[in-house]
Amino acid sequence: MYLTEVKTSDIIGKQFRYKFKSYIGVFSSLVIIQLLGLLFSLSGSRFSSSSAVGYQVDVQYYTVDIVMIFTIFWGFMSAMLLTTKAYREDDFAFITNRFSSNLSTIAFLAVISLIGSLTAVLSGFLLKVVVYLVESEPLLSLNRGGIASTYSLEILGAFVVVFLFATLGYAAGMIIQLHRLFIVVLPAIFLGGSVWVATFDVPIDLFHFYFQEANFLLFLLKMVGTAGVLCAVAMLIANRLEVKR
Repeated sequence: MYLTEVKTSDIIGKQFRYKFKSYIGVFSSLVIIQLLGLLFSLSGSRFSSSSAVGYQVDVQYYTVDIVMIFTIFWGFMSAMLLTTKAYREDDFAFITNRFSSNLSTIAFLAVISLIGSLTAVLSGFLLKVVVYLVESEPLLSLNRGGIASTYSLEILGAFVVVFLFATLGYAAGMIIQLHRLFIVVLPAIFLGGSVWVATFDVPIDLFHFYFQEANFLLFLLKMVGTAGVLCAVAMLIANRLEVKR
């Protein structure tokens, strides 16, 4: 009988704090990649023009869609990086097992996904300021009612999307850790499969299923549910990896 009982929740908390402090470099890469996205966004995301006798109106739309895409890519790659052997073995500085290690990593991915989503959405304000200073043309901003609640929903929606791709990267990284051959096999399967199923509009149907859902609550359930399945797959694969001796 031991005088000190180690709780799984305490171990997960310690591992999470350790990862948050140790992997602080992911935020440096986040800043760089979002600034790069803002740079590309300065060219505008959409352009429209209309004309009649005696006048012509050109409208350039500026959004942070490119910043969001870059943030999704960052989340995916950051998650894959955490599955490498060097990062996984850091957990053995604690009394741990695969379960607590994976849960602390998933919690870490959730937090960095939230931070990335928050900065991606709020970068729209910086984009407006830069465009206002650079462009000589009038700048109009769409007036939205309930701006606080609107931005809250945007951040929540962005978070579940980034987290979904982060868990996808985590699962893909774990698959690669099973055998290095998957580094070649997975991209080949993805590209080859995409070409094959394109005939049946499967990629388009998947895009519509996930990203064109009109009901926001249902959209959240789809994203969180899929992310949960990917986390479960990653944890199952992690249990098959060699045990630290």
